[in-house]
Amino acid sequence: MEEADEKLSRKKKACFPERNSPSEGNQKSKKKKIKAGSNIGSKEGEEVARGESPPSSPPPHEDPLPFDFITKNDYKKYDEFVKFCEESFAYIDMEDVNKHIAALRARGGQAGLYLSNVVSSSGDEGGEGGCDGEGPAATPRREQRYTKNLKLVNIKRCKRARLNLILIRKKHTGGGQHMGEQYQGGEQREGGHTTSHEAASHRTAAHQEGDPPGAKKNTVVVSPIFMPVGTKSCIKGLVQEEVQLLCNDIILSNTYHLANIYEMSTFVKNGGINNFIRFPNAMLTDSGGFQMVSLSKRIRILEEGILFDNIYDAGVMRRNVRAVGGASGVRGVSEVSEVKEGVEGRGAMEASGVKEAIEASDAKEAGGGREILLTPEASIRLQNQIGSDIIMALDDVRPATETDVQKIEEATHRTNRWLQRCVQAHSREREQTLFGIIQGGLHIRLRNQSMDFILKQKLNGYAVGGLCGGERKRDFINVVHHCSNEKNKKWNHLPENKCRYIMGIGYLADILFCSLLGYDMYDCVYASRTARFNTALSYDGTIKLKQAKYAFDFSPLVTNCHCYVCSKFSKSALHLLISKKNPIVNVLLTIHNIYFTLHFCYLLRVAIFLEKTDLFVTTFLYNYFVIGCRNGNYKIPDDDKGADEQGEAAAETKAAAETKAAAETKAAAESKAVAETNAVAETNAAALISATAPTGDRKDEMVKELKDKLPHWALQALQYAEIELSF
Repeated sequence: MEEADEKLSRKKKACFPERNSPSEGNQKSKKKKIKAGSNIGSKEGEEVARGESPPSSPPPHEDPLPFDFITKNDYKKYDEFVKFCEESFAYIDMEDVNKHIAALRARGGQAGLYLSNVVSSSGDEGGEGGCDGEGPAATPRREQRYTKNLKLVNIKRCKRARLNLILIRKKHTGGGQHMGEQYQGGEQREGGHTTSHEAASHRTAAHQEGDPPGAKKNTVVVSPIFMPVGTKSCIKGLVQEEVQLLCNDIILSNTYHLANIYEMSTFVKNGGINNFIRFPNAMLTDSGGFQMVSLSKRIRILEEGILFDNIYDAGVMRRNVRAVGGASGVRGVSEVSEVKEGVEGRGAMEASGVKEAIEASDAKEAGGGREILLTPEASIRLQNQIGSDIIMALDDVRPATETDVQKIEEATHRTNRWLQRCVQAHSREREQTLFGIIQGGLHIRLRNQSMDFILKQKLNGYAVGGLCGGERKRDFINVVHHCSNEKNKKWNHLPENKCRYIMGIGYLADILFCSLLGYDMYDCVYASRTARFNTALSYDGTIKLKQAKYAFDFSPLVTNCHCYVCSKFSKSALHLLISKKNPIVNVLLTIHNIYFTLHFCYLLRVAIFLEKTDLFVTTFLYNYFVIGCRNGNYKIPDDDKGADEQGEAAAETKAAAETKAAAETKAAAESKAVAETNAVAETNAAALISATAPTGDRKDEMVKELKDKLPHWALQALQYAEIELSF
């Protein structure tokens, strides 16, 4: 009996260990913690014995400088200007825009004042025709009917920064059912080739005739603008109402992902992607070229197109591509085998192997394989059926860090050839604007060759691609500056009366510098993706809400931010949601980040309109590079001061000065430790007070401090943009 009782007690102890008798592993971990703590204590004791002070607590958080130089009256002036643009251009036909501008300028008054600085507007056939920029009684240069769906008007310039009006013809203003009936009539013919794009002009004209009186005919966009990305036709985490409240202009989607998920008949029967997602404003679709980088291990680059080892079930994509005349049937295989460049990428096949590659792809499709060939023609025709307002040409994208010049040169010339095929395949010019993409890597010579060719196509907008892929900021700034430098008489540049779009831009500093250099449009997943990593955007960098220091921080994410999140939640509340792994926090941070980025662009437009660009730039950069670094919210991307001899000399001089200053500081600290601590506290308090409203000599000190903090590439960008730092 005693043996049985002992066995039973052992079983109970094994199943239910006593709380007061921790396991051996727990005891060991506790011993380690105690030992570590004793080491810390001994280290602190040693520091005190040596006369050194223990590590001090982190410095107090410093609020970013407000943009208080923009007054309420300034905001009112800009909002009245936007209202004027909406009332003047949202309800007229696109072909009447230039005449309307001329009439408003001749009338004078406030309207004439708004339009007095109009330089030019995009004309038909890509020409320079449009408004004559000379004199108040400007008249249209020609009577040719404007047939495109997008028009850009240069409203104002502040140095190189531009305030432009982008008008985009609305395809549909009613519900999707009516338009779906119109689409169904000519959806497909024999051979599976779609003909929906052939009757596009008739459908649009018929719809516009049936529009109710007073319906808007155009989406009015004032640039510079940021376009949030909804890769698969929706922004992750946001419902329709939230998207409409946040995004008043343009959102972006991706052709490759859409064609893999949806049957094209879904968009056709709904009257286009705008009606499908119930988004009343403009849509832009990327061609699928970016997937050459994001899916680089799953592709082969052929002269015919991009051969994808598809990440989706290939059935939907295969049907869509065949429906628009894709695969090898778009162009004869014999034509492809004659191309010299042939194939590049995985497999290192010879040009003579293109025919075999396509035949193998067709055979694999017949056997249920996953490989899909996306040609320029298929990309354009898919976008024709998706029904977006702005479509992108398929381009050969190489990583920005590619070092093989020959590969970059081949990709640049292939992009040019693909653009020609895209232009020929595009059959809905009245409903969709085609943008060409400038390639060439970080090589100015190749960028020039790309621009020379693409500008001859006389498109209505041009994008700069192949950047924001890990290249040095100095190289990025040089390419962006070169492509828009209107003072450069030796080389070509992007025309001033066409949309300028830099693909993949999402950081606020990048948006700022590119806008200062004369660009209009930007897109990136950064605002929504970083939200899914529990990070919020602020004027002094990024707020990583998972950090413990926000557990008792009851302030909003951004002071004076009027988004839903900042008005309802504190940092502490968001930190708690993150600690409990509540998925709603991703939605909340997505709302804040998109709102914040769009509001930043709004402030930038106000500053350009009021010619306060210098003040805006100085305040923003001080918040980022000085206060942001001080608060630990911003890390300078890179510093290229040592890239050339002057930079090296400057770096050496600065290093010597810093070494000397450090030695002096150390000596002073050893002699007056207590006095220095008090002085630092007083300095921080004074800086905190003066940061709210810097005056007099303090402004000069802040400008000097900012210049010392700015990396070489940022100073170079400011010089290119003719910006003078001042408070």
